[in-house]
Amino acid sequence: MSKHPFNLYYNGGEYVKICGTQDGYFPDFGHHTANEMGGIWLHPIKLLDGFWLKLTDTKRNISVWSRADGFTSEPWGSRFQYDHGLSHIPVAMERTQFAPERVKGMTAAYELHHYGDEDLHLQVELLVRTDLRPVWFSDEVGVHDGVRDEPTVLNPREVLVQDEGNPWFTLVGTDLAGEELEVRSDLYGPEFTAGAGCGIAFRTELTMAAGERRRFHLFVAGSCTSREECEDSYRLLAAAHEALLAEKRGVYSAVAERAKLTVEGEPLWNEAFKWAKWNNQWLIQQVDGTGRGLTAGGPTYPWWFGCDSTYALQGVLAIGDPQLAKDTLNLLLEKSEEVNGNGRFIHELTTLGAVSNRGNTQETAHYIAFVWELFRWTGDEELLRRHYGYCVKGIGWLLGEMDPDGDLFPSGYGIIEIAGLNMELIDSAVYTAKALQAMAEMSGYLQEAEAQQKYSELAQRCTAAVNRSFWQENEGLFADAVAPVADVASKADFLVSLAEAQGVTGYREYMDRLLEADGADFTATAADADAAAGIQANAGHPADRGWLLNKNWVIVTPMEAGIAEPDKARRALDNMRNDTFIGEYGTYLSGMFQQGTMTISTGVHAVAEAASGNPDAALALLGRMLRSFSRVLPGSFSEMSPDYGCVVQAWTIYALAVPVVRHFFGAEPFAARKELRLKPQLPSAWSGKACTLERLVIGEAEFGLSLTEKDGVLQALIHNEAGWKVTVEWNGQIVESCEQRIELKLSGIELEAEEKR
Repeated sequence: MSKHPFNLYYNGGEYVKICGTQDGYFPDFGHHTANEMGGIWLHPIKLLDGFWLKLTDTKRNISVWSRADGFTSEPWGSRFQYDHGLSHIPVAMERTQFAPERVKGMTAAYELHHYGDEDLHLQVELLVRTDLRPVWFSDEVGVHDGVRDEPTVLNPREVLVQDEGNPWFTLVGTDLAGEELEVRSDLYGPEFTAGAGCGIAFRTELTMAAGERRRFHLFVAGSCTSREECEDSYRLLAAAHEALLAEKRGVYSAVAERAKLTVEGEPLWNEAFKWAKWNNQWLIQQVDGTGRGLTAGGPTYPWWFGCDSTYALQGVLAIGDPQLAKDTLNLLLEKSEEVNGNGRFIHELTTLGAVSNRGNTQETAHYIAFVWELFRWTGDEELLRRHYGYCVKGIGWLLGEMDPDGDLFPSGYGIIEIAGLNMELIDSAVYTAKALQAMAEMSGYLQEAEAQQKYSELAQRCTAAVNRSFWQENEGLFADAVAPVADVASKADFLVSLAEAQGVTGYREYMDRLLEADGADFTATAADADAAAGIQANAGHPADRGWLLNKNWVIVTPMEAGIAEPDKARRALDNMRNDTFIGEYGTYLSGMFQQGTMTISTGVHAVAEAASGNPDAALALLGRMLRSFSRVLPGSFSEMSPDYGCVVQAWTIYALAVPVVRHFFGAEPFAARKELRLKPQLPSAWSGKACTLERLVIGEAEFGLSLTEKDGVLQALIHNEAGWKVTVEWNGQIVESCEQRIELKLSGIELEAEEKR
């Protein structure tokens, strides 16, 4: 329960999203669609600005708009407690609300409890403000909000509202007793809202005996296509809301049981991991005619992104929802083909189906790398073939149009979207190397030998070039970017202005020192041209050098992606385990500025540590991230640690699930071959503790893993009901088995293995 009533909450079915404040109100906020990001949304349209309840004690002439003094976040919805917020009226109240998973509507249930000694005469007013309007970026593609919402009273307890200029509908109703109704465009409750909708007030008089309870509901349904669909959804919701809530509880119970983590003696870890899976479910968005996929964050980014997805979907695979990963990537591929067609992967797609950014350089490379991982976890060859053709185009775009100097480092913006930083950036270069490795694997699996050889050679050269050109020997770190001195000098004033705007002093002097440094140590010889690929690969021009401009968090990506040479990886990670890069809640976005931390910066850093064999350092970073758990919304991590930005963010599941599943438990699947390799590396803080991961979904199979490590000895129990080939590697010992129940005791000195059915 939270006692911070003005923080936001976020309830989500796959169709409808609800966002207000934890005191039960719906204030205007947001910048994409100014002051309109809250309320009730049926994407790509908004239905309501909000709803409010007023109670009047008619005997004593006391009126109060109810404001919650307690809030409980549930995986399936929210509960608001009104124990002390109703002034001197002797009534306690609870409001419970949820959006069904697959119905285009929501319901709020109110229960009043009269705790006084005498009969109580009340007037009850349930007020709703409609606001039928489209999602952000609609004007740019020719979809415009009508001037007003037009209401039609169906009966005293149901009002249908249509946008004046579009087939957008909402039907609002209640089972509150009585027939008094008022509908006006200028009818407001306790908050003025900016939307050009209408106010609807359902009122009634009632008498409550001492100790009596009364219950009633608000029902809201919508459609962005027809009145008939809106009315059908409403009738279903009003008739079956209890069954729909039971169904939703069942969905969330199933999510909790899938990839269920239990670490003995670590209740916070177990709880946070479970809630992260539930948070992920809140962010699924289905839009008829557009598609289904994982949105980036609520309430500020309730649509789809390229790079957010290629991070978050790695976590989605680890928690066992392959269909969501497929749906999301297919949706982004379809739009990339539609608006680009040349292999470039889109950055931002609204729920209206409009692309506002055709794609940053880094996310095309990251997309290609992820396609191979998705295949390894699902074994879906049809999906692999569907994406492979676009991946071929994507490599051509990266190493052609985006790499005019042919050094295998594509130019343009990476995940750090700072104006002016559109150079040859570390994340774009690293993920291009990873993409080339993935292309070699994909083409090899698809038996395209010539392509496999070409991509393999390019991957080796690109990996070597990253280690040569981005490595800063004097700093023991990888650089943010590679560029000629003249290119950085021309951006120096702009970069200084950015630093000074954030209150950073001394950055001008820092830039001057960088520009004056001897560039001899940063040069690299040209590599041979690749005639078969038609790409010049002269990695590292004499005029180019690496630049640590901001010490952005993406300088850990060579270790995260596993392409850093071992000695460089060790030195870089050693040199980042300090307060230049790490703050109270995790890894700073910029070691230079130290003014922001995200779950993604901390998560990628943790994966880098774990992938480099440092589980203790990875756990330490994640422990810092866990300090932000429930700081704003109980059961959730904010986008910006510890307490601002979106109250729920998709790539948090990457930050938690990937280190745990792929590194601590060491899961490396190849579903198409029905193989699972386990290379566990449990943190020393979990030594002697039973660590279990139940119902790990890979392809069509499920696995149960139970690991305990103590004094270098690993005891493992693996449930392998599908009979896959399971390989366990521990301290140089390797055991293979296809048994349905595998019990192992492994150490680096001796090996005891007992396999039982």
